[in-house]
Amino acid sequence: MRYNITVSEWNSELAKLLIPNSFILTLYLLCGITGNILVILVYTFKMKKHSEDRYFIPALAVSDLSACIVCASFGILLNMMQAQFTNNSLCKAYWFFAAFTTYMSILLLTIIAIHRYLKVCRPLRAQMSLFWKRAALLLALVLSILLGCPTSLLYGTVEFSNASGNLTGRRCSRMNDVNKTGSSIYSGVISLVILSTITVLVVCYGKVGRTIFVHFKHMSKSALSKNVQKGQSPSSSDLRSCDTSATHSTDILTINPELSSVSIKQELNTDNSGIEISDTNVIAKVKTAKTKFKTVKVSLDAEEKNRSIMYKFSLMFMVITIVFLICYLPKVILMVMEGRNPKFWENFSSGQRAGVLFLYRFYIVNNVVNPFIYAFMDMKFRQEAKNLLTCKHS
Repeated sequence: MRYNITVSEWNSELAKLLIPNSFILTLYLLCGITGNILVILVYTFKMKKHSEDRYFIPALAVSDLSACIVCASFGILLNMMQAQFTNNSLCKAYWFFAAFTTYMSILLLTIIAIHRYLKVCRPLRAQMSLFWKRAALLLALVLSILLGCPTSLLYGTVEFSNASGNLTGRRCSRMNDVNKTGSSIYSGVISLVILSTITVLVVCYGKVGRTIFVHFKHMSKSALSKNVQKGQSPSSSDLRSCDTSATHSTDILTINPELSSVSIKQELNTDNSGIEISDTNVIAKVKTAKTKFKTVKVSLDAEEKNRSIMYKFSLMFMVITIVFLICYLPKVILMVMEGRNPKFWENFSSGQRAGVLFLYRFYIVNNVVNPFIYAFMDMKFRQEAKNLLTCKHS
């Protein structure tokens, strides 16, 4: 680096080194805006009567869209003004909105985890009603604002010098002269919130995952058992060809025990042609029993289908949560290191700073990938998105 340069030239050199980082942030911005707006449009125009399982997805999409716009665009601005960020108010506003959107996403994922736990692991107990869902969203909004407000006191424009010490620039970062006690208290609160959130996510989805695993394991064993029984039965084809087999009679008597109290001699006359019903009342009872049997079978099939859909949505939200944890882990670690070392960013060379900034902003990926997860794991959303993009009516 030349030593007889101005602050403006120094800033330009730093910005050039961060061009790859700015390019990545631009991709985050474009993909995040496109994907999340698509989610909002699909749920607004194509899935107005979306299922109870999808209730929180539009709110999460709005939160992700806000986070993408704020964090990616301001990240690009910070890259361009590494040594000339003189607008203190804009710096504080950026950190507030970045924190607000971040905590909103975290709290929404926590609410979703609790909601999935109640539906999958405690289906017969009290569930989240519409009132409590709205109350949870409002609580998440208020808490996000409260958790974001202190950042405007901790962050601002900070002076720093170049390697030779002959130039002094200003960047937007954590301030060195803030109240240490207040900063420590805030850091402790945020750490507690993050640890509590991670604990809730791990516990809820751990139990959800176990329930889903046990269910599908049981289903696999049941299917295997049926296949084995069919394979060992030498007269299975004969039984299938008989419309009035003894098995059907047994099922009917089981569903409608009232039939068992009627004299067998009065109800059934058996000859070489099979089973024949001779009593009018018994015929009506048998028809009613068959109708009930079909109704129960259809009801059980529908229940099994609904359970499978519920499990699929639970798995989708588990994937979203895992991606969230992976994306935010580098950010949390670097923020802790930044808080403990006032000259954290000054210890890196220009090339190292670019790499650390990439990890520092990797959390934005969390707000970008969710629409792609919906498209991959939610067939209904994928179909409606295609209909919207091709102007087809569903």
